[in-house]
Amino acid sequence: MLVKVFRKNKSFFKVWSLIFMIFSTLDVFAQNSDTTGIQELFMSDEILNIKLEADYQVVFSNKDDSTYFPAKLSLIESSNLQTVIDVGIRTRGNTRRLNEICLFSPLRVRFPLLETQSSPFDNQSAIKLVTHCKKAAVYEQNTIIEYLVYRVFNLLTDSSFRVRPAMINYVYQNKKKGHIQRFAFFIERDKHLVNRLNGMELTDVKIHPNRLNVKFGSLMDLFQYMIGNTDYSSYELHNIVLMADKQNKLPPIGIPYDFDWCGLVSAFYAKPNSMLNTTHVSERVYRGFKKPIEIINSNIELFNSKKSNIYQLFNDFELLKRSERKRIIKYLDEFYEIINDPKLVKREFVENARVLHN
Repeated sequence: MLVKVFRKNKSFFKVWSLIFMIFSTLDVFAQNSDTTGIQELFMSDEILNIKLEADYQVVFSNKDDSTYFPAKLSLIESSNLQTVIDVGIRTRGNTRRLNEICLFSPLRVRFPLLETQSSPFDNQSAIKLVTHCKKAAVYEQNTIIEYLVYRVFNLLTDSSFRVRPAMINYVYQNKKKGHIQRFAFFIERDKHLVNRLNGMELTDVKIHPNRLNVKFGSLMDLFQYMIGNTDYSSYELHNIVLMADKQNKLPPIGIPYDFDWCGLVSAFYAKPNSMLNTTHVSERVYRGFKKPIEIINSNIELFNSKKSNIYQLFNDFELLKRSERKRIIKYLDEFYEIINDPKLVKREFVENARVLHN
């Protein structure tokens, strides 16, 4: 009898389908405050005080992404005690490393498991370290802002990469007075993210965007719009980790990372997408595919509920310069003006949304 009712009243069926989509994000990726599965390194937002000594001239001259070079990491605690760990480091990334845009490349740090016990790096192996690009202070500000962008997405969903800030004194071996201290941050490993969320990563697959989790996809696209980022693709797995439940039965989600090309950061090397006819990366372009307005509005409610927390992240971070803070708050104000104007919501996220047929 129920089937007949649904067949006769398609609109009734659509309403219940929509309600299901709005409230049915994957349970294994749902927001929670439980710290189970979180690596010790990412259980705190306290800035680590680190000295990292290596022959950086040799490290940066190497162009492959597989050779690790010896380095000595000293973790300096508040009591001035030092935990010294012999680690390996190598460069990583494509744009900044291979194109020689930056004098200081992003790094991957490899830890020996036996030497990390009783330290924040316990159970870590090889993790990403996001570094400054050049010596000037403005490049350090870029790194600080990108770190805070990760933290913003943490506020919106637990299905996000965790990060840990550090102030690192890079000591150049075989170089007189060769050292520089700059802000950096570590990023949670993909497999640790997967384990924490009790899911599984999908690699080397291309999934139609319309087959991803609708609610989370809308959240992620709105977040990318908020920070002014177009440098991502769920289909191409570009700056996205695709994750499903362990049974791979429910629609997967795309978890974003790598935000240095977004308008909120406005790094000097970031260029606007040539396909979008924009003149600067700060110009927002919605890259999401068409979704029901009810789902979009549901996520807008989430952004509004987290607004004060998001602003507080930037206002309270002492290492962020006042001029950058003022620019960022203005940029966020523009986003919140848009999402709280029904006409602009319809234009930006419905009429301007992309359409991809199955």
